[in-house]
Amino acid sequence: MSMNRYLFLLIILLTSSCYEFQAAPKRMFNVSQEFIDLSMEVDGDWDRICIITPYSNNAIVQETIGFKYDIESKSSIDVLDGITLLVATNQNKVVQYFEVPRNNIDFSSLGLGCYASGNAKFKVIKDQNGWFSVKHS
Repeated sequence: MSMNRYLFLLIILLTSSCYEFQAAPKRMFNVSQEFIDLSMEVDGDWDRICIITPYSNNAIVQETIGFKYDIESKSSIDVLDGITLLVATNQNKVVQYFEVPRNNIDFSSLGLGCYASGNAKFKVIKDQNGWFSVKHS
C-alpha cells in the first residue's frame, strides 16, 4: 500500500473514533425565581417528568421511567457529572428530553425519580458557594 493510502486510512480511523452521538438539547433556567414549575416551563403534552442523575445508563433510565429508552445514544448523562437530564413522558413514551448544566441548577439534588406534571414544582435553593439546587415543594 502506498503512503497516501495509509494516511487516508489513519484519518478515517481517527475521525470515526472521535464521532460523538448527537447531543441532547441543553436547557437553562432562570435562577432568580423562587420556584421553578416545570409544568409551566416545559412545553408539550407530557404527564410526568423524570430526573436522571449523572452516570445513569440505559438500565437505570429504564428502571426510573418504567420502560426501555436508549438515552445513551441521545445524551452524555452516562459519562458526565456536569449535567442532569430531564425526561418528559406521556403514556410511557418520551416526548422531550434535555440536559440541564449543574452549574445552572443542580436537579440531581432530587435524586432519580419522576414527578407528575401537576406536582413538578421545585423551590430554588442557593448554597453558601453560590450554587443553585432545587427541593421538591
